[in-house]
Amino acid sequence: MRDSRLSQTFFNQKLSFVTLNYQITNAMNRFPLFLLLITCLTFQSKAQNAIQANGNETKLSLQEAVNIAQKNNISVKQSENQVLLNSLQLQQSKFNKLPNASGNVNEFFNFGRSLDPFTNTNIDQNINYNQLNVSGNVIIFNGYQLKNTIAQNDILLKATQLDLQAMKENIGLQVALAYLNIMNAEDQLSISQTQTNITKLQIERTDKLVKAGSLPQSNLFDLKAQLAQEETTVINNQSILDLAKLTLIQLLNDKSIIDVAVDRISIPTPSTTGYEASIAKVYEVAEASQPVIKAADMRIKGADKGIEIARAGFLPVISGSVSVGANQSNAQKDIVLQDVTATRDLGTVNFQGQNIPLVVTSTSKGVPIRTDNTTNYFTQLGNTFNYGFGVNANIPIFSRFANKTNVSRAKIQKENANLNAQQARLTLRQNIEQAYTNLTNAAKRFDALTIQVAALEESFRAAESRFNAGAIDFVSYSLQKTNLDKAKGNLVAAKYDFIFRTKILDFYQNKPLTF
Repeated sequence: MRDSRLSQTFFNQKLSFVTLNYQITNAMNRFPLFLLLITCLTFQSKAQNAIQANGNETKLSLQEAVNIAQKNNISVKQSENQVLLNSLQLQQSKFNKLPNASGNVNEFFNFGRSLDPFTNTNIDQNINYNQLNVSGNVIIFNGYQLKNTIAQNDILLKATQLDLQAMKENIGLQVALAYLNIMNAEDQLSISQTQTNITKLQIERTDKLVKAGSLPQSNLFDLKAQLAQEETTVINNQSILDLAKLTLIQLLNDKSIIDVAVDRISIPTPSTTGYEASIAKVYEVAEASQPVIKAADMRIKGADKGIEIARAGFLPVISGSVSVGANQSNAQKDIVLQDVTATRDLGTVNFQGQNIPLVVTSTSKGVPIRTDNTTNYFTQLGNTFNYGFGVNANIPIFSRFANKTNVSRAKIQKENANLNAQQARLTLRQNIEQAYTNLTNAAKRFDALTIQVAALEESFRAAESRFNAGAIDFVSYSLQKTNLDKAKGNLVAAKYDFIFRTKILDFYQNKPLTF
């Protein structure tokens, strides 16, 4: 759709350009037809690489200008960045199928009366407790959400790449229009300069005739006034050329290029035989090849995947998890094994009138004794090492209708994608129909102007002969010349108008931008 809107903008720009040339031509009132035709036919096509011409002037072919503009255009760079972002999004959606792992380290300090984490008794000791844990989980099944997300992101990436292609093609059309405008302006300037030189020769000839008494002095004054007007036209045409070059320079967006000279290309003669393909055929090819249509269709497919992603919310999510951990505390003390001797007083026994104490002594070997030395950090981690794994199933029961709303929203988004595709096709067809009609009219207009110029040329030649012989006054001569100049300027403008409209249809036919 954006491609079609830009193409329509190009038509408007071209019409404005043609109208401006008509206005300038109407003010010219000065060119003999045969010289103008000779000037237009003397331009030959050239094929050269970009070179530095006079001073800071850079000479460019059409293809070179297109390449530079596409490389430096900010909108193109933004589209390229969007392609990179969508590429990263697709890559990440593929990575989301991989397990997720994370590590956790906790350090806790307790002051005052604390609970010994090993004996579970209260002690009056400041305790620090350190816990290490590594856990991981992986999605086993989530309603094919991961699969559909990857497919959707892949479709959106391709659509963005098509947007970039359409952007570059539109830049190419803009450059072609600016290129043709420069050629048109150069033609108009060359014609006005040639006519100015001819008028100077006519002044010299009339001056001699006036001095010889063959013509009145007023004829010389009228010609000098005409020369001044023609020199003004030269200045105006130079300004138009400068503005046309500025437009191309701005499209190139290259700071090293401060002035340009175009490599002249061969311009075919317009023909009323019509375009080589019918409107229906042009539309058929354009619909199958235009990136803006392909991108719109891609987004419909992406919306289909969006519906499947939303429906996955109704299905259970099954995941697996694993955990590994260990801990350490300064409350853990070293344990040593010692032999412990214990004495037990069993009381006394009366023997022969005497109370004899009974004492039993026993020795326990390898009794664990807790010392005041804190157990080594890594020893504690080894002693407390633990691990586990499990499977989790999250079954949606009631989500406050969130899943239903997501599915409805996804369906509306698909409907909008369908409407956008229909609008893109409608705009494409309308632009092709308008371009085809404009091309046909431009060709007919060129033929009519060709006939008109030929007739006015003969009329002007007769008027010029009669004026030189003093048979008619300057007003009659000037009127004939004005009519010829007006028709001649219209002929040149109609020619370039026809060529650009041909390139528009060639663009829809997926043809290269060449002449």
